Amino acid sequence: MEDKITCFKLNWYDCGLCCADSMVQEEVTIYRKDSRLVFKELNGYGVICSCEIVHIESDKAAKFFDFLEKIYNEWENDYAVEVCDGSQWKVRMWHSSHKIKTVCGTIEYPPNGKKIEKHIRSFIADGKSLIEPQMFGCR
Repeated sequence: MEDKITCFKLNWYDCGLCCADSMVQEEVTIYRKDSRLVFKELNGYGVICSCEIVHIESDKAAKFFDFLEKIYNEWENDYAVEVCDGSQWKVRMWHSSHKIKTVCGTIEYPPNGKKIEKHIRSFIADGKSLIEPQMFGCR
């Protein structure tokens, strides 16, 4: 059986000075099998303050995961740049073989990061959602 990516998770963290009640983490998770996107905002205590589920057309979800499978071997594990930006991101991809690929960074996109953001933003727009995740934080 071919090893496929089954889940994609992108976390964005605000590491600057802020109060624990502030939103300091955003999480975008996309599930292949269920063709859905789950967006969460968490405060400094790790408490989920908001959560929204966006359903994705199954063919668009399949194209997204096919795209990831073509590019993920190009990715290094660390794209962190030493800056005083105060934010970072982490991507995790789970595979059907139970392998997990983890990639981290700060203000630099990973290869094809802008294309990944474009896919995710199109899922959100198609789902008529108003959420605006930071994603890689490289706006």
